Amino acid sequence: MSQSGPDSALPPGSPRAARFFVGVLWNWLGVAINIAIGLMLSPYMVRKLGSERYGIWALVFTLVEYLSFFDLGFSTAVVKFVAHYRARKEPDEINRVINTGLLYFVFAAALFAAAAVAVAAYAGALFQISNEGYRQDFRFLIVITGIGWGIAFPFQFFTGCLDAFQRYDHLTRAWIATLLIRAVSCAVLLYFGFGLKALGTMVVLGQIAGNVLAMLLFRSMFPAMRLSPSFVSLPLVREMMRYGMHSFLANVSNLFINQAPPVIIGHQRPAAFVGYFTLPLRLLQYSVDGVARLGFVTRSNVAEMQAQGDERKAYHLGIYLNRYCVALFAPLVIFLLVYGRELVRLWISPEFALYSAPLLPVLSIATLLAVAGQFNSGAVLYGLGRHSRMARGLFVEGILAAVLVWIVLPRYGILGAAWVTAAAMVFNRGLYVSWITCQALHAPYFAYLRGIYLRPLLTAVPVLLLDYALKLWGLRGETWSELLLIGVLTAVAYLVPALFTCASPEHRRLIVLWLRDHGR
Repeated sequence: MSQSGPDSALPPGSPRAARFFVGVLWNWLGVAINIAIGLMLSPYMVRKLGSERYGIWALVFTLVEYLSFFDLGFSTAVVKFVAHYRARKEPDEINRVINTGLLYFVFAAALFAAAAVAVAAYAGALFQISNEGYRQDFRFLIVITGIGWGIAFPFQFFTGCLDAFQRYDHLTRAWIATLLIRAVSCAVLLYFGFGLKALGTMVVLGQIAGNVLAMLLFRSMFPAMRLSPSFVSLPLVREMMRYGMHSFLANVSNLFINQAPPVIIGHQRPAAFVGYFTLPLRLLQYSVDGVARLGFVTRSNVAEMQAQGDERKAYHLGIYLNRYCVALFAPLVIFLLVYGRELVRLWISPEFALYSAPLLPVLSIATLLAVAGQFNSGAVLYGLGRHSRMARGLFVEGILAAVLVWIVLPRYGILGAAWVTAAAMVFNRGLYVSWITCQALHAPYFAYLRGIYLRPLLTAVPVLLLDYALKLWGLRGETWSELLLIGVLTAVAYLVPALFTCASPEHRRLIVLWLRDHGR
């Protein structure tokens, strides 16, 4: 491993480095728009809907996400196989993957929609919803979103194809179209006094429109695409199933990890508490999406490296990308540790500040270590096709977290639920996933952890002390102008030094060259 320098994974000036960097920038453009929409729309929804209906809204999408287990891991298999055959320049094999996968997705879509109707018939009795009108809205939302997601399911297949072709410009355009349709339509409907049923319908239409656009964009940049039963291959189904089953277990486990606590809370507590618990997760998710989108770029690049015999470079790629994700996520965590309560009070309401703000320190630190710091390790394992143990680890984490939440919630409330989910997250996704990544790459474990965390965390210490000092000296975050000033100061105070402490000279030079070329 030592024969390959840390920057050889992405040598500046190489086509792969430029393509990777452009892919990251396109993904982060979409993330920036998503953050802007979320920061503006979430408080507006809470105020217009009220805490209980907002909790119902969050609970519905939590339940509908469970239905995506019908994917059976085919989405990740599509990315892996299409990227592999693209690197080998075999368009006929790509068409085999497309037609075989698409046939499965059409079949799965029908099951998805039928399952949503079945779930809606019984879900209302399982949760503490205060009146029959809200329960009717709840059932309608499950049906309309389930059927809508089922219709969108086959078209969503093509987002994986765009990912495999590393066309993140097209992928981001489709994502932005979905976000804008959802956001604008929801804001207009709320303004004119419409309720949950109308909101759910427009969200479904936005999802379908974005996925159809992804299909059209992929068709425009891969004119060799052919849709024909002659390309369907049963042996390929079995091959994709073998790869996808581990992905399926990982995906279902991730769903269980993310969605089980809100469902348990909705069962044991009033629906409003689902909103209190999910709001901090939603706030963090806006930034986590940037890490996840980078992981999509990583996955297809590692698959290409493996196809071309460059597997050893994935170790250094994992270190640098995980480190950069920690560095990019750290300013938000620092800000939330010191001014999280003030932000929620101004952004949403004093009620949410009372219940949601205490969860922010616990969840933000765990997310920094386990998600920002190791998401790309999981992407490396996916790219290598060696993610089976990671899938089993996620399954154990999901079961353990759900059991612990069920036990601690009656006595310790949603703060106790946050603590046990955070602990399970750090032990599994923070420590275990990094360990099996190093085993897969035959690389030193502690050097991997040190390479990821040491520099970003040391850079964070003086900035955290600075924020505490600013609060003691009178910047208490009681107005939006103060919070914006503190946010800018925190970002600048961290990111400028991090450019020198965390980025390699070669990658720093690549950033400077890009800024110079695009700043003219």
